[in-house]
Amino acid sequence: MSGPKHFYNALPAFIVGAIEGLIVILAIFCFLLARGVDAGLIYIYTGIAVVFIAGLLAVGAYYTRKEEMDNSGGESKILKIYQSLDIDDHLKKAMVDDTLQENKVWEKEWQEGGNATSSLMPKQYALSVFWGFLTGGIIILINNYLVELPNYAALLIPFLLLAILGFYKYKLSNQKPVNGMLLISLSGMAAAIGAWYAGGLF
Repeated sequence: MSGPKHFYNALPAFIVGAIEGLIVILAIFCFLLARGVDAGLIYIYTGIAVVFIAGLLAVGAYYTRKEEMDNSGGESKILKIYQSLDIDDHLKKAMVDDTLQENKVWEKEWQEGGNATSSLMPKQYALSVFWGFLTGGIIILINNYLVELPNYAALLIPFLLLAILGFYKYKLSNQKPVNGMLLISLSGMAAAIGAWYAGGLF
C-alpha cells in the first residue's frame, strides 16, 4: 500500500478519534476545573483519561472493523452452512446464490458510500482512532496550559478545530460539510459548557 493512499484511507478514522479526543477531554477538564480540583491534579487526571479512553476506543474500533470485514467476506461460512443442509441440490444452489448476491450488494454499497477506511485492516483502523484521540486530547491540555479556563478564549482553538474536523469528516463521507462543521463544533462547545455547570452543581 502506497504512503499517500494509506494516509487517505486512515484519515477518516483519525479524524473521528481526534473529534472524540477534543470533545471528551475538554469536557472532563471543564468538569474538574469547575469542581475546584487543583490545576496540577487536573492535568494528571486528564492525562490518564486521554491514554485510557484512547485505548478503550481503539479496542472497540478493532473489533468493530473486524466484524465489518467478517460480514463482508462471509461467502465461505454461508457455503459451508448451506452445503451441510439435507435439501434438494437446486434449492440449495438457489439459496447460496441469492445470499451471496445480497452480500455483494451490501459490500458494494458500503464501500462506495464514502467509506475510505474500507481497505484498512482492524489493527490499522484501531491505531488511527487511537492516535486521533491522543492527538485531540493532548491539544486540549496544551491549549489550556497556554490560555487557562475559565477564560472563554481557551474555547476558541477547540471550537475552530472541531469546525475544521467536522467539515472534513462530512466531506470525506459525502455529506454536507457545512452541516458537519456546525454540528460538531457546537456539540463540542455544548458538552464543555454542560460539563462546567455540572461540575459546579455536584
